[in-house]
Amino acid sequence: MKHTIVLFLLVIIAQSESQNSNTLMLSIMNDVRYQCIDLGCSSPIIMSVSNVRACQIACLMDANCRTATFDQSMNQCELFTNISSENGSMIAQIGVVTLTAIDRTQESARK
Repeated sequence: MKHTIVLFLLVIIAQSESQNSNTLMLSIMNDVRYQCIDLGCSSPIIMSVSNVRACQIACLMDANCRTATFDQSMNQCELFTNISSENGSMIAQIGVVTLTAIDRTQESARK
């Protein structure tokens, strides 16, 4: 986990008649794969994408996505509804990037 990068992104989501903006923080971990270890985990959404950026966007566009992994050798993105720290473990694997989304607006509301 030497190469952890934190990005702040602002995502604007239009809802019916008003707009609601959510600030998300994405933690990016290189050479680490998320694996859900809880029996109650839902199956991930698996899609082919061209790069890690497309996987990031796919996760941010899915309101239920909390963790995503991108396998560079297969150009495969897995979207999980599970929060990585609560339902899974991180496994070292070269060529895989794991993204974890944290809703910063909910965190701010708790303070």
